[in-house]
Amino acid sequence: MNGNQTVMVGWLGRSAAVLGLLGLAALACSESKSGKQVGAGSGGAGVPGAGMGMTGGAGGDDGSGGTGSTGTGTGGTGAPVAGTPWPALPGAAVSVQGGAAPSPGGQGQPGGEVRLVAHGAVTIDGALPALAAPDVPPAGGDVMALMASAVTADVTAPGSIRIEAGVLGGTDAVRTITASGGNIYVMGTVRSADLGGARQAIKLNAPGGDVFIVGSLDTGGGDGDTGASGGTVDITARAVVVTGKLSSAGAGGGVTGGAAGAITLKVNSSVTVTGVVDASGGDGTSAAATSGGAGADVKITAGGDISLGGSLRVRGGAATGKGADAHGGAAAKLRIDCDGVVRIPGSVDARGGIATAMMAGGAVSGGVAGAVIVGESAPPKELAVRGPLLLLGGPGHASGGKGGTATLGPVDGTLTVAGPRAIDASGGDSLAVPGIGGSITGGPQRDASTAGVHVTGDIFANGGSIETGGSGNGAEAGTVTFDMIPTLASVAIDDGAHVRLDGGASGGAGTAGGGGHLLVFTKDGDITLAGTVSARGGNAPDPGGVGGLGGQVYFFSDNNHNALTSDKGDILITPTGVVDASGGDGSVGGSARNDGNAGVVPAFPDHQEQISVFLNCDGVHGNTLNWLDNRGKVIAHGGAHDGSGGDVVYHGVSPSGNTAGGLNGNGTRNFSPPSGDINIAGDGTGKPGDYRGQ
Repeated sequence: MNGNQTVMVGWLGRSAAVLGLLGLAALACSESKSGKQVGAGSGGAGVPGAGMGMTGGAGGDDGSGGTGSTGTGTGGTGAPVAGTPWPALPGAAVSVQGGAAPSPGGQGQPGGEVRLVAHGAVTIDGALPALAAPDVPPAGGDVMALMASAVTADVTAPGSIRIEAGVLGGTDAVRTITASGGNIYVMGTVRSADLGGARQAIKLNAPGGDVFIVGSLDTGGGDGDTGASGGTVDITARAVVVTGKLSSAGAGGGVTGGAAGAITLKVNSSVTVTGVVDASGGDGTSAAATSGGAGADVKITAGGDISLGGSLRVRGGAATGKGADAHGGAAAKLRIDCDGVVRIPGSVDARGGIATAMMAGGAVSGGVAGAVIVGESAPPKELAVRGPLLLLGGPGHASGGKGGTATLGPVDGTLTVAGPRAIDASGGDSLAVPGIGGSITGGPQRDASTAGVHVTGDIFANGGSIETGGSGNGAEAGTVTFDMIPTLASVAIDDGAHVRLDGGASGGAGTAGGGGHLLVFTKDGDITLAGTVSARGGNAPDPGGVGGLGGQVYFFSDNNHNALTSDKGDILITPTGVVDASGGDGSVGGSARNDGNAGVVPAFPDHQEQISVFLNCDGVHGNTLNWLDNRGKVIAHGGAHDGSGGDVVYHGVSPSGNTAGGLNGNGTRNFSPPSGDINIAGDGTGKPGDYRGQ
């Protein structure tokens, strides 16, 4: 038992004293060493799918990935949607992927940010049901019918207004239409006026009624408006329903794609979207240097529920250049504040713009990723996202982007992560310098809560890999942290769930990336692992390559240091549970973490970064009332060839040490926890690691 325990503090709004370090694809088909594989398209790099493995399964055209045998791969990249350089998102996904840059010299960008806060539960679940289109009530008799082309000035009506298809007139910068005592219906395709280089902004006000966009309300730069910017849209109403399309997108074409206009929805009741909301930047296409347009923010504030079941885009515009220079447009933010319940069973696209150039020798960079921020000013009662959450670093020819950052913070509710590839913050692949994995942090925030974290699906933050034909070091994996602020909050990773923090594969004689960190902290809450945690070093498949250093898994269930007086806060690895922090394979095998000294383990806390797996239910001196028990498998094996095994440390007592029995040979009680099934062997001439239970 060790009383010199580092005190961990809460992670949201406070300083966290936690430990840890923190595809590319050519235009033609090629296979990554990480398991990524380009789909059958001929356009730019797509969104990696869900495959896992050094010999990953083939990627589907929709971005889905096959399942590989071992390793860190993240699946397929999809073919572009017809007529665009954009690969489709894999179903209902929330993506803040950094812009891809697959052309020579291209620099992929880091993944963006997802920050989800709710008073109650926060759920990421691929099985969340789709949203049915709501009924739109008839306009009724007391309705002012407006032909869009006849509207050359602002309009106010005492009742409802129906706007018919056409182009609004006038030269005002903003066109305002107000239904003082009724609803506003947008029917057909209604476009704002062309002001030359930009579109007119629109304000719709229905203070006592609802706004229904059944057709299309369009302030975007459209056909014939090469590179034009979109106008802003501002809607204030009791409720907003979009079953058609609301667009402020920038126009495509030309040297620079047009910038989108911001969209703001402010309602007293609810917002429901089963159609399309588009505030994306325009795609740039040019024989010279070209740039994508910037996306614009979409901000939704509601006194009731918000349901986004269709498609919402704030992505940056793609840049497709026939010259040597191309720069993807910056994506924007989706911001939601809500007093009701938020459901997002649809897709949110906040990807940075893809950049491709036909000629070599120029500057090529993907666009900056966007962000999805919910509950920053007004947290909803509950929040559910269908997922997956994709925070991928953009792949790039010269360099891949770092994985993004997810902060998932229910105030009083449980954080649930369910479904295949529910969250992926892996780094982008590259032929030369791949990106490191990102950061995922989550857990309830208020001490009075009894909720916790429940993982039944997949969480990835792998390091990016060197693509086939490239040479260099693989990237280090990222960090997942579950830090429980509530005293009784528990963490459970179920059978069938995966937390995968594997280092990226190297190329040539390079060194593969190191495994990442899983850090789990509770106070009087149990930690139960029935699934699989992998923090392996990456593999080095080419001659002369060096396997990556294994990562670290740290479970600590006495973060309030009361285990001498409380019997709560047990650690259990069930018979199906597996922890693997092994070194990666290579011509020279990577080692699991160890101090290099036979017969001893690293001193804690001064050298705990040298520990591969650390199970700790004991933050005080003495024989604790809680316990830890490994009934599964703990692996910190040296990688082939000749990698050394890792050091494994347990602090605490076994379950039998707290009850009758558990005696030493001389009749005294044995409180030291047995190791259970551990594999800390070296490979070949590699040295074995050490185990210590105390």
